[in-house]
Amino acid sequence: MNPWPLILAALAAPVLAWAGAPPAEASRATCLLQSDLVIFQHEARGFLEHLRTGKDPAKARELQHWLEDHPVVTLRMSMRRSGMEMYEPLAMRLITQQKGLLQVYNRHGIAKAETSAERLGTAALLEEFAARIIPLPCDFAPVRKQAANTPSGLGRIRSISQETAIASSVSALLLGGGFLFLAERIARRHRRRRRRHPCSLSCSLERGGQTLQAKLVDISRLGAKIRVWQLPGIPALSPKDEVTALFPGLEEIRAQVTWQNADYAGVKFSKLMTAEDLQMLLRLSKQTTAPAAEAETGTSAMPSSVQA
Repeated sequence: MNPWPLILAALAAPVLAWAGAPPAEASRATCLLQSDLVIFQHEARGFLEHLRTGKDPAKARELQHWLEDHPVVTLRMSMRRSGMEMYEPLAMRLITQQKGLLQVYNRHGIAKAETSAERLGTAALLEEFAARIIPLPCDFAPVRKQAANTPSGLGRIRSISQETAIASSVSALLLGGGFLFLAERIARRHRRRRRRHPCSLSCSLERGGQTLQAKLVDISRLGAKIRVWQLPGIPALSPKDEVTALFPGLEEIRAQVTWQNADYAGVKFSKLMTAEDLQMLLRLSKQTTAPAAEAETGTSAMPSSVQA
């Protein structure tokens, strides 16, 4: 019996009870805003790392998408409604810098953008932003109309109540349990896809107009191990060779050689084989191997005089 549903239900019960209270509902928008700002600093950090190393150019697109999905006017209004006015100048300054760096990156290239980031002190500004935004509690709410409390006149951050601390702890446990459950499901599915099944079927591999006669040894939805017969005049397979696998009853399957030795080769399919096609090949393998096994058994059971 899988214990995860019971564990998650037990953890979720107190959280759902607290979630029904007005303070939890009131702080939900603030939590979402803080989450968006934390994601922003993560995307900005990844883009800056790309400028330094040249690795993972997708970081520039991810940052661009975040900026497009969060217009400045809407973000300003959300910060003011959530009582985060004191962080607005820092956030707007960093956003403006990131937009400018993206423009330099798109027009003049990565080297120019990196030089601009160093000149503007983007790394230090990003560290300051992360240090001030990430540690905020999810129910952050400054005390209003108490100008004497802080030089900015925005008041102090309200202390966290015991109930809120308990709710936050249980929420963290719930999220952790949920992630573990999801990771287990994904790993289990991946293991099913990688599971190899013995299979004995004649097949062939095509590469650059040349055909290699082969035989399936085992197969999964991700790839297969194949016995290859080397023919005179045809070069042997090599890792990373692109081939077309021809299996009985199936359409052509594009694949890549992942390993190779004197007699065998491993191939990885370009797309996941359907469970139906895999089962069809396994049934066909049983049908073709069963008569051969029966014939071998019958021959061994014949009297020696008859065999002679």
